[in-house]
Amino acid sequence: MLDGLWLVLLLLPLAAASGWYLRGRFRPAEENPPVVHADYLRGISHLVNEDADKAIEVFMRLLEVDNETVETHLALGNLFRRQGEVDRALRVHQNLVARPNLKAIHRNQARFELAQDYLRAGVLDRAEDLFRELVDQGMFLERSLVGLLSIYEAERDWRQAIETTRRLESARGQALRPVIAQYHCEMAEAARESGDADAALSHLGRARHEYRDCVRASLLRGEIAEAADDHTAAIKAYRQVIRQDIDFVTEIIEPLRRCHEVLSQPDGYRKLLEQIIPRYPGAAPSIAMARLMQREGDSDGAIAFLADYLQGEPSWMGFYHLLDLTSTDSRSGLSGPLESLRQSLQQIMEQQPRYHCGHCGFSGRYLHWQCPSCKLWNSMAPVRDLRPAV
Repeated sequence: MLDGLWLVLLLLPLAAASGWYLRGRFRPAEENPPVVHADYLRGISHLVNEDADKAIEVFMRLLEVDNETVETHLALGNLFRRQGEVDRALRVHQNLVARPNLKAIHRNQARFELAQDYLRAGVLDRAEDLFRELVDQGMFLERSLVGLLSIYEAERDWRQAIETTRRLESARGQALRPVIAQYHCEMAEAARESGDADAALSHLGRARHEYRDCVRASLLRGEIAEAADDHTAAIKAYRQVIRQDIDFVTEIIEPLRRCHEVLSQPDGYRKLLEQIIPRYPGAAPSIAMARLMQREGDSDGAIAFLADYLQGEPSWMGFYHLLDLTSTDSRSGLSGPLESLRQSLQQIMEQQPRYHCGHCGFSGRYLHWQCPSCKLWNSMAPVRDLRPAV
C-alpha cells in the first residue's frame, strides 16, 4: 500500500494536469489543444526514479500558490508533518506565509500550521510567538491556546499554563478547574522538593480551592504532614481521598496503616478498613484487613476472612495474598504445586502495570497525573486487579 507521502506525490501531478485539462476544456474551439508542460513530465520522471525531493520541488512550482490552490498546499504541508517530514512542512507553510497575495484567512491558517510545525520540531519560542499573535488577534483562538498550553506544560511554566487555561475556559465555555488544580499541585511538588513546605501547602490550598475533589492535593498534603510527624493531620488528609475518588483507596491504605501504627491506634485503622471494604470494588482493603489480622497473631482468622471474601469476589490479587498468608503459616504451609503457583503470581504482579489511562489505554507501573501518551490530566487511575494479557 502506498504511504501518505507517495499518495500526495501522485495527487500533485494529477492536480496540475487537471488544471491544464480544464483550461483546454473551456478554450475556444479555434485555439490549439493544450500541450503538456515540460516541467510536468520532468516531475513524473523524478517520481518514477523515486527522487521525492526533486519531484516535490517541480510539482510545487507547477501548482502556483494563490487563493484557489492554497488548500492543496496546506494539505500537503500537514501531511508532511504527520509523516514526520517537519522540514518539508516548514518549507511549504513558510512559503505560504510569505505570499503577499493570499487572503487574510488563508495567511492566518498558514501561520497556525507553521506554529504547529515549529511545535513539532521543538522550536518552542517561535511556536509560542506565532500562537500568541493568533490569540491576540482572536484567530484560531481555541486551537492556538491549546498549542500554548502544550508549550507551557513542556517548559513547566505552570503560572503561564494557569493563565492560558483560564482563557481557554472562556473560549470553550467549559470549566477546566481540575486541570488548574493539577498545575497548582505541580508547583506544590516543586516547592516541596526545594524544602519550602509552607509554599507547598499554600499551592495545595489553591488546588483544593479550584477543585475540591483533587486527590493529588490530598495525597501531597498527607505526605507533607506525615514527613513533619503530624500523623493526625496526615490521617485526616488521606481520609479525604475516600470521598474524592474511591479508585485511589489503594494509594492511602499503606500510609494510613503507618500513621495509625505510629499513633498506636490499630482499632482506628481496623474501623477505617471496615468502612472502606463495602465501598471499594476490589480486593485491596480486604487484603489489608487480612494482613492486619495476621500481624495481630490471628493467622487462621486472616486466612478464613480472605477466603470468605474471595468466594463472593474472585480476584487474582486476593488469591495471591491468600496463598502468601497460607505459605507463612508454619503449621500448614503450601504444597509444591501451590507454592509454584504463588511464586508465578508474584512474578506476574511484579511485572504488571499498576496504573491505567481510561482515555487512551496507556498502562504503566508509576502514577502519572498527566498521561504520558494522550497528555490528558486526571485520566490515570490505579488498576484493581491483575490485567490479563490480550
